[in-house]
Amino acid sequence: MLLLLLALSLTGAAVQLVAAEEVVSRSRAGFAANALFLPPCTCISYKPAFEKACPTWNNVYSDWRSCLRPPAAPPAATPQPQKQEDANDCAVCRRVGSDNYCAFTSYKFNGGAAVSMITTPARMRALLGGKEPGEYPGSPGSIFARVGPDAFETRDMSGGGPPFEAREITYHGLGLVATRPIRENTRLMAAAPVVMVDDRAWRGMRREDLAVVLGQAVMNLPEESRERFLGLSSENDLNDTARMLEVFRRNAFKTQLRLVDFQSVFPEVSRLNHDCGPNLGYYFDAETLSHRVYAARDIMPGEELTISYVDVLLQKEDRHHLLSSTWSFVCTCARCNVQGDGHLAVETSRRVRHIADLRRELDDYSKAATPQKAELLITLYELEGVAPVRIYEAYYRAALEYNGVGDAATATRYARMCLAKGLVLRGPNRPFIESMNALAEDPTRHWSWQFRIYGGSRRPGEERYNKYMGMRPNFQW
Repeated sequence: MLLLLLALSLTGAAVQLVAAEEVVSRSRAGFAANALFLPPCTCISYKPAFEKACPTWNNVYSDWRSCLRPPAAPPAATPQPQKQEDANDCAVCRRVGSDNYCAFTSYKFNGGAAVSMITTPARMRALLGGKEPGEYPGSPGSIFARVGPDAFETRDMSGGGPPFEAREITYHGLGLVATRPIRENTRLMAAAPVVMVDDRAWRGMRREDLAVVLGQAVMNLPEESRERFLGLSSENDLNDTARMLEVFRRNAFKTQLRLVDFQSVFPEVSRLNHDCGPNLGYYFDAETLSHRVYAARDIMPGEELTISYVDVLLQKEDRHHLLSSTWSFVCTCARCNVQGDGHLAVETSRRVRHIADLRRELDDYSKAATPQKAELLITLYELEGVAPVRIYEAYYRAALEYNGVGDAATATRYARMCLAKGLVLRGPNRPFIESMNALAEDPTRHWSWQFRIYGGSRRPGEERYNKYMGMRPNFQW
């Protein structure tokens, strides 16, 4: 009886080891295609030059298995790290304050193209709807619940392939150029991220620690996705560590998942060059984890497709400072070239300053503003060449001002105009979109109804009015 039990035990162990080795084999080839997220492990391939080398592992069974389930005693044949501190040195988590930030990688995401995320284990569980990393997050609360197979695409919505191609552009390097007419509001991209870094880690972690975790996140990606990320750098004289950090610093967009800020890289979107009067707008859709890019105006064949890397309503000197310090170039777009003519440079600077003054005045609901000042704001946006990507802000203020004096029809018209552009350029889940929907539905029940007339006096809906006093429209998140 004892011999039979021993034989069964040995057989079970052998089957378990074979199964584990099969998983390891598949992980090396396809990075565990059946696991949604690979949690942090102790000894994996990436080590920057300044880090100690990981101990040599002839069999990664126990190490990789510990990523998917609670650690178990490895088979006797598995070599062990020579010193415990060496194993700790190989960890892919680093601290910011009292929190550990680790590299997690999903291999089912985006049809196997994968995404790596750097955040705390607790935040990762929250993003997965309470699931542990390594489990399939079928919970409706997961950030992946609404990410379908067709969530990401780069094409003309009228059918066919993308209406643009990559070309070398004078002074800009490689960029994207329209190959056929593109109508305003056409969606050109719904791009997937490849690397997402918790903003607290990006801002608070030591650079040498960030290099370890970011390096692991990048090296975890399948080869094609890894090359798409690294291909965003033209700096061939940098080592791998510096190159990864430089790619991330230059190409990350601010995104938000469940009120947690991330810095995220979308390789396709990063191919778009900068212009201070861009012809494209974009926003991040947290429900589908896609970066959506739309034509902000009609675009003709041969035109370069551009976005703005900075706030287009900054003064030219401030725009150039940000572009130079972050992306190491000086903008030569049409708006900036105007600065060469002294009298035109003075006028554009005055317009930008006038826009800032008007916005402050219109957003101060305790003072007397007028619909005519909102109309002036619209005109200034158009004259300054920023209307295609920011006009919804002026429409929003015009809708409130006309509603504030009791002109329901005109208020509704501007609310609809704000929605038409705002939904395309900022997406549906924005407070100002909700506000404009409510105003268009029934201006007299909106909090702004006749607020410029009544001021601080009692009026219908005073409780609702007081609730919104002091609110300011926020278009930047």
